[in-house]
Amino acid sequence: MTETAGKTRETALVWANSRGENLVGVWHAPPENGPLRGAILSLHGWSGFRTGPHQMLTRAAREFAPEGFATLRFDFAGRGDSDGDADFATLATMRDDALGALEVAREKLARPELPIYVLGLCSGCEIAVALVGDERARGQIAGALLWSAPVFAALPSGEREAKKRGENLRKYAAKLLQISTYRKLLRGQIDTQSVSKAMKGKSGAAFKNLESDAAGQLPVGFRAASMQGWQRFAGPVLQIYGGADPITEEAQGWYRQNSGASFASRLSSAVVAGANHSFYGLSWEREVFAISRDWLRKNHP
Repeated sequence: MTETAGKTRETALVWANSRGENLVGVWHAPPENGPLRGAILSLHGWSGFRTGPHQMLTRAAREFAPEGFATLRFDFAGRGDSDGDADFATLATMRDDALGALEVAREKLARPELPIYVLGLCSGCEIAVALVGDERARGQIAGALLWSAPVFAALPSGEREAKKRGENLRKYAAKLLQISTYRKLLRGQIDTQSVSKAMKGKSGAAFKNLESDAAGQLPVGFRAASMQGWQRFAGPVLQIYGGADPITEEAQGWYRQNSGASFASRLSSAVVAGANHSFYGLSWEREVFAISRDWLRKNHP
């Protein structure tokens, strides 16, 4: 089914991943009579799905279409409308889902000479790094847009755990004052195990990485192989962070130190003043889009 939204032609897609699970996505094609310059593969974070927080990835796809860039955004297995169980997701399974989506994007683009860029938001940036670093994707990705990229495959520090615990305690204390919380609890709509982890500060991507390691779910050498591939990547990279995002300084430093000798010359970096991790604010979101459009124009006139 194809629908027109503004200047975009949007088509719902379903395909099977390497594990036989059906993944659901949306292909945003540029206007029918407009230029076609390439495509963007959009990757959401651990707890999100293909729309992104506050519909940011949906709006991004509609922003880039008039520029001539089609976009494929999809739900990883176990998220959104895709099959699977999110409890079994790891960086490696999500990387494999992204590899399959890259093939779908290439088929939909139907122009092998045109570039495909990868766009990650929040933890989706970790998948972008793993995808770019995978031998099977080598030479297929022209550049990477990383919005709020955390440290790749980070394991939790004691300081991070304490901070996360404090944030979650405040969040769930506020929820205890809401009648809707107790209604959901009685209906069995609250995942008490996840809430327990959050109250202990043991939630989020870093702890998912730790649990994956402990369960032996990540392939041996996954981190090292991904980083070696990322360091070989020769394409341009755009990183955008929020000025009020607590990960910004640590993450920027980590990428400078671990991305290879040529990274500084390939990197374009921007900080959106006052913005939080997911750019919750219309002016912040617009600034992210504007910076990304300018970067695409510069790297692919």
